[in-house]
Amino acid sequence: MAKICFINGSPRGKNSASKTFIDELCKITSNTIKETNYFSLNDQLDYGKVVDSDAIVIAFPLYVDTLPSSVIEFLEALELFSKNITKQPKIYAIVNCGFFEGIQTKNAMALFENFCLKTGFIWRFGVGIGAGEFMKLTKDIIPINSDIKREVYNAFIELNEDIVNNKHDFKESLFISPNFPKSEFIASADNGWVEFAKTFSVSKEQLYSTPLKNTL
Repeated sequence: MAKICFINGSPRGKNSASKTFIDELCKITSNTIKETNYFSLNDQLDYGKVVDSDAIVIAFPLYVDTLPSSVIEFLEALELFSKNITKQPKIYAIVNCGFFEGIQTKNAMALFENFCLKTGFIWRFGVGIGAGEFMKLTKDIIPINSDIKREVYNAFIELNEDIVNNKHDFKESLFISPNFPKSEFIASADNGWVEFAKTFSVSKEQLYSTPLKNTL
């Protein structure tokens, strides 16, 4: 049985969608993994435990089509630390974004793959998840194995099996969108902004106003 290290790369820490996805994956791996460690990049890391793992799973949000600065700093430190070790853990990434389409995370995945090529860590694959905040906000009312989120659940099953079976054959990253119409997602998000604006006494009309439109 393998040793696995989960790393929460979100600046929002325990209140993040990244933590939600780690929690869901932990439920799946609980009966098949020998030992697990959890770290947040907001806290002090034990790099010895990180690199002594058989697999490192890092979850983080997409920031402007790339990695959060905290994740970049983590990779820089990991690269330096890796020069003095012989073990080569496998690396998996779970990247969520606010866009509906999980494919929007592909460039962030490519950065991790390039990091592994440079450092000697073993890149396996990533899971790119669209509508990440929706997934988090509905975690208590829409289970991860429901029809809407089923592809995320299946991807986590595949990730768990890849670790447990110590697979090395090439595998493409998985890009996932929730299983409902994009138009409904956009409408719900728009309504969410309207409700949020009300907490600052800003009306829907004010949100859509263009006071500078005819002044340019």
